[in-house]
Amino acid sequence: MLEKQLPYKHRVYDALKKEILSGHYKPGDVLNERKLSEDLGISRTPVREALQMLEQDGWLQIETYKGAVVREFDWRYMQETARIRSALEACAIEDAAEHITESDLALLEQIQEEQQKMLENFDVEAFIVQDRRFHTCLYERSGNHQLIRLLENYYDIFRFLGTQAVMNSEERRLTTLLEHQAILDALKRRDTAGAVEAMKAHMHYTEENMRSHRVSALAVGQEAPAKV
Repeated sequence: MLEKQLPYKHRVYDALKKEILSGHYKPGDVLNERKLSEDLGISRTPVREALQMLEQDGWLQIETYKGAVVREFDWRYMQETARIRSALEACAIEDAAEHITESDLALLEQIQEEQQKMLENFDVEAFIVQDRRFHTCLYERSGNHQLIRLLENYYDIFRFLGTQAVMNSEERRLTTLLEHQAILDALKRRDTAGAVEAMKAHMHYTEENMRSHRVSALAVGQEAPAKV
């Protein structure tokens, strides 16, 4: 039951996008306006408005005879976005390495430990939240306000792609932590060049895993031809 606080449409928007980001609603799923209204315990108007907002932001497509369908991102879009993130992350960690404190390093270690504990009872949403904390710490320590603004604008897309990268692969969860540790170790050594290279490697393997996951999904017919 959705808590009844105004504005309804924004609360519905946030709730539905969270479900898309977590993978509860998958690409190709149809979001039925009437059912959502009943499930959330509100009228259909704010649900309709929220679906329109999600379409405008690129998360849904309105298809004839189907209605609101969760968008499928094609490989070119995913690859271009991954390249943008790689460039921003490399810039962020290069600047952050010059300002990182012992307190920051301790926080990064704590996040590593918390993610490690999650491997036994994996929760993709919680894992991604901690992953975001790890990278956010580096963004903030960069001191580059324009860079932080750009990264915030891409946050939801990065989060969605990150979810796809770790959701169905236990191996990728493990290698993600190893790559984070390599970044952290370089920062501890005050090795800026090493930290940048470790981050670039982390972004490269993330992109490769997304590619592998998409190819596998296509091979077994789990993913329809992507729509732009």
